[in-house]
Amino acid sequence: MSLFVAQDLVKRFGGLVATDQVSLSVGPGEVHALIGPNGAGKSTLVNLISGLLPADGGSIMLDGVELTTMSAHDRVRHGLSRCFQITSVFRGDSVLDNLLLAVQAHSGSSFRCLGRRSAEGGLRERAQELAHKVGLEDRLDRVAGTLPHGVQRKLDVALALAARPKLLLLDEPMAGMGPEDSQQMVELIARLRSEAAILLIEHDMDAVFQLADRISVLDYGKVLASGDTTYIREHPEVQAVYLGVEEVR
Repeated sequence: MSLFVAQDLVKRFGGLVATDQVSLSVGPGEVHALIGPNGAGKSTLVNLISGLLPADGGSIMLDGVELTTMSAHDRVRHGLSRCFQITSVFRGDSVLDNLLLAVQAHSGSSFRCLGRRSAEGGLRERAQELAHKVGLEDRLDRVAGTLPHGVQRKLDVALALAARPKLLLLDEPMAGMGPEDSQQMVELIARLRSEAAILLIEHDMDAVFQLADRISVLDYGKVLASGDTTYIREHPEVQAVYLGVEEVR
């Protein structure tokens, strides 16, 4: 049974059809990867799912709730959370204060001055729990903007988890990372599947093949192929348009 279903999504920009009857689903605890060449429509599709763009056709369902006409904010409230390609942390604040702000925003708690946030019941404990989930418990006092890129990405994931999502959209989480940071992010994402279903948009094919239960390949706004990793590796059209010979050996 699918937790998330996008059905026949269409988005037009004038005469250009950016997404053309795109359908995909994500099951509970599943990592579903979305791949494709630049310009294939991945960013448009993710913006449709997260509510940053209105769809011209199709439907979006999460855990039985219709999201298609909801605002991005309301989609978060109903269990959809997203990490963007560019980190969205408050660079001048500490890791702890970033987490406290995120927890407070999703708790229904009143916003008070910065000095009082840590005293409000339960917020600090939840912030520390999130830090532990992503391996930042020893960096709570560090200013977020001074952290290495890979560590900032972990903080970004923790901020998304503050919403207690049912579906987590990870938009190129390995972008700009070296091999060591990328592997740490792969290990983190593998752990997070127990927290939420994951739709992963990623160019790092080593990471995709390590993590994905299923993969959908977009090309010119359409789903070219969708299936498990073996199916995608061996699919001749996918090899031709995206993977290349060396990638599938």
